Amino acid sequence: MFMVCMGCMNGIVKDVISPIQSPLTSGFAVATLIQIFGHVSDCHMNPAVTACFLVRGVIDIPTSIIYLIAELLGASIGYGLTRIIIPVSILAVNPGQCETQVHADLSNSGAAVFEFVITSVLIFLVCGLCDIRHSAKQDSAPIKFGLCIAGLSFVGGSLTGASLNPARSFGPAVWNWSWNGHWVYWAGPMSAGFIVPKFYQFLFEKDLKSMIEQ
Repeated sequence: MFMVCMGCMNGIVKDVISPIQSPLTSGFAVATLIQIFGHVSDCHMNPAVTACFLVRGVIDIPTSIIYLIAELLGASIGYGLTRIIIPVSILAVNPGQCETQVHADLSNSGAAVFEFVITSVLIFLVCGLCDIRHSAKQDSAPIKFGLCIAGLSFVGGSLTGASLNPARSFGPAVWNWSWNGHWVYWAGPMSAGFIVPKFYQFLFEKDLKSMIEQ
């Protein structure tokens, strides 16, 4: 909720926005929320991250469904708060504010692949932080996530909006009832959420269990 609300406040007034404003806003928002809520619920916020935790066996299916519902509701409520707070006169100048949209010269299938690639980077970070060999290095996790989100937003913002998060795209889509190409923001990130953890386990953790037992 807070992530979408804070993120969507960014760039409301177009004449003061800079190229670095949106990525840094997203990164700082994520870092702040992880610092606040990470020790309570792991601060998922993102169905792709929830899928990663499910694949890794950190949570079970019922819990993942609860997380998914909470993430979608939170994103929708967060965008709703933005519409309540921001004057109608400003929103009218920027219709569809905060929607993630595919660049006109990029196909939806290409956008889905791109979202898969950039979300894979985020999921690799999640896997790395979940790795038991990293258990003593968690204090800087919010900073790592924030910088990762900011960096990926710099890379993909102009092409797909660098959603990385189906819930983040879902909230604005519901309120604006704009579903053109919306599947892109589920297919790419969720595929990364399910595939990358298995890939990480195969590459880096296949011998870990035997090492621990020894």
